[in-house]
Amino acid sequence: MNALQKTSLSRYCDAFSELNVGRIRGHERPHKPIMLLAVMDLIESGRIRDNRIAFEPELLERFKAYFDLVKTDNDVLSPILPYFYLRGDRFWHHQPLPQQEAVYHALANPGSKRQLLSVVDYAYLDEPLFRLLLDPETREALRQTLIQRYFAPQAAAICDVIRRERPIGLYEDFLRKRVIDKVAESDAPQTDETSRATAFSRVVRAAYDYRCAACGLRVFLDDGTILVEAAHIIPFNITRDNDPRNGMALCRNHHWAMDAYLLAPIPKQPRPVWRVSNELDRRIEGQTDLLNLEGAAILQPRDPRYHPRDDALTWRLQHLRNNG
Repeated sequence: MNALQKTSLSRYCDAFSELNVGRIRGHERPHKPIMLLAVMDLIESGRIRDNRIAFEPELLERFKAYFDLVKTDNDVLSPILPYFYLRGDRFWHHQPLPQQEAVYHALANPGSKRQLLSVVDYAYLDEPLFRLLLDPETREALRQTLIQRYFAPQAAAICDVIRRERPIGLYEDFLRKRVIDKVAESDAPQTDETSRATAFSRVVRAAYDYRCAACGLRVFLDDGTILVEAAHIIPFNITRDNDPRNGMALCRNHHWAMDAYLLAPIPKQPRPVWRVSNELDRRIEGQTDLLNLEGAAILQPRDPRYHPRDDALTWRLQHLRNNG
């Protein structure tokens, strides 16, 4: 670490130690340091590759995991508050949506999640701080600054969460690099199957913006709860293939229907579509919603690099029930 990095690290360690946290009867609110710990997890997993912090389910999931460890009876799960009020600590900033700059600068409080996200596109950090967080050594120094300053009594429990998250994050990072940087499968980190399954789920759901590729359902709550799952197109037990392009985000109903070979995403130009098994009957109540998907376009990720592979789609078509 050169002298400039040491000076920058010292500056931000001081800033992290002096966060403007709310207090009630001597108790420091944990929300701001928890938000920063959650952001560090997303950087470590490769979810945040650029200096853009979206208010998204993965951030909220990490936030809740730490919040549950340190909360008191007076603390309320409200991640929108630190996401907004960290701007007062001068290293956390917001990018307003187009034509919303004046509205943003007039905000005295975030209002509801819906209200703030109608004005703010994303948060971002001072560039020197973001560079420090990209580096494993300086990121860990900043993380320990937060833990020891605000959560010393819960340090062991927080470090246990970090240890459990680390192999998941490493495999998440690998899966994204497999798609974006074309790294080889042989470069995969050695992790357990549970960590790999969790990482696959996170990467696929995020690629689809937490939206069902069949019906478009998109719901996420402040605790990180979302109503879509990551489905393997070619089943994992057949190929052991966790390539995100062998995955789709689906609600539980459509996930079940695909696993039952009643519904299949199939390759077609200019974009893949849904095919429905001819074993279903429009005259039977309850089957119409599935049948209405016949020929409907798949709702694909915005990033075409995550679009499903043709070989996986072809496999599903070949295995669609009674597709004669």
